[in-house]
Amino acid sequence: SDEIVLKVENLTSKGRFHDVSFELKKGEVLGIAGMLGSGRTELLNAVFGGESYDSGNIELFGEKMKKNAGPEYMKKKGLGMIQEDRQRQGIVKNHTIKQNMMRACIYKLGKGLFVDRKMEDGMAKKRVEDLQIKIASLNDPITSLSGGNMQKVVVANWLNTEPKVMFLDEPSKGIDVNAKQQIFEIMWNMARNGISSVVVSTELEELLAICHRILIMRDGKI
Repeated sequence: SDEIVLKVENLTSKGRFHDVSFELKKGEVLGIAGMLGSGRTELLNAVFGGESYDSGNIELFGEKMKKNAGPEYMKKKGLGMIQEDRQRQGIVKNHTIKQNMMRACIYKLGKGLFVDRKMEDGMAKKRVEDLQIKIASLNDPITSLSGGNMQKVVVANWLNTEPKVMFLDEPSKGIDVNAKQQIFEIMWNMARNGISSVVVSTELEELLAICHRILIMRDGKI
């Protein structure tokens, strides 16, 4: 689609990235390549609200976002993000598979302290089926899963928020070849359903295989 869903203009964070501008279209998979330290991850974190920035504008679906508004604000506006460090930022190790899968959308499952367990189970089982996650039970610990299936749980967690734009930072890191291909299939399915993605990876061959366009970052600039 030619519809622009995300527009970043002259975004700057001193010492991390400078004067970055790009556009993302509906259903597009946009890659950001570059060496470690080029500013890719810092850029995604700033747009998502996880890190502050000094100047510039972010528009989501034509609406100007509040400066440094935070992840919860951006999530409610339709943005999701899968962090690079799955073990530290993507999961809660002492929680079950189901709990990890429903973390980002717990607000949709009830009011206050009360959770609709039937709805929770239904949503979790649907994601397991849709993403072909290999588990014995939803109540098993998340740490019982392989790296690839754990990554699928992280993806499922964010898909449950019904995002319109997804950021994926090194989504194939630490998983085997078959699991990588399955993650890529999930991304392509998101694109077919109109969900736009920005993918950061140090593996240029992967970006060439999965993206419509690729931006190159170097020394904090596109």
